[in-house]
Amino acid sequence: MSFSPAAPTESKTFLHFTVSTMSRMQPPRGVNTATPTGAAWPLASLAFYVPIQFNETVVIYQVGCGAGATAGGNFDIGLYTMAGAKIQTTGTTARTNSSWNAVNWTDLTVGPGVYYAAMAADSTATYSSIPPVAGLAEAVGVCEEAVYPLPATATLTRTTRAYIPNIAFTLRSVAI
Repeated sequence: MSFSPAAPTESKTFLHFTVSTMSRMQPPRGVNTATPTGAAWPLASLAFYVPIQFNETVVIYQVGCGAGATAGGNFDIGLYTMAGAKIQTTGTTARTNSSWNAVNWTDLTVGPGVYYAAMAADSTATYSSIPPVAGLAEAVGVCEEAVYPLPATATLTRTTRAYIPNIAFTLRSVAI
């Protein structure tokens, strides 16, 4: 067997893609079939923590959320360990009404595993979300905390709300 070229060369090609709370790991029926919609954030100064999985080592370079027409308000998006330790957050960010709110952040390399995608809002403005059947968000591991902005350590409490925010992470693979 021979190869051309004789010695393999490293590629500098990166795959760019997005992982969001809508592309969750094997979500049960009712979560993955719910239609994303714009809905009022349930309570001012409330944070949601949604389990999210990365299947390989990736570099997250941007995060985002959809915002509805309701004027005003700020949000904070972050990534946490399953133990509730903050890895990185955007900090308080003013939302733009009726648009996708993308926030560039310092490149963050994360290994494969399950994390919490976190989002907090300081008002009841409208954000992109899904309204699963009551109790289903709790069943898939969604937690909440009465706090804004996102804390250094999350105090994870099971949610009873029928609300899962659409939090997206734009990332690239490590060189392949």
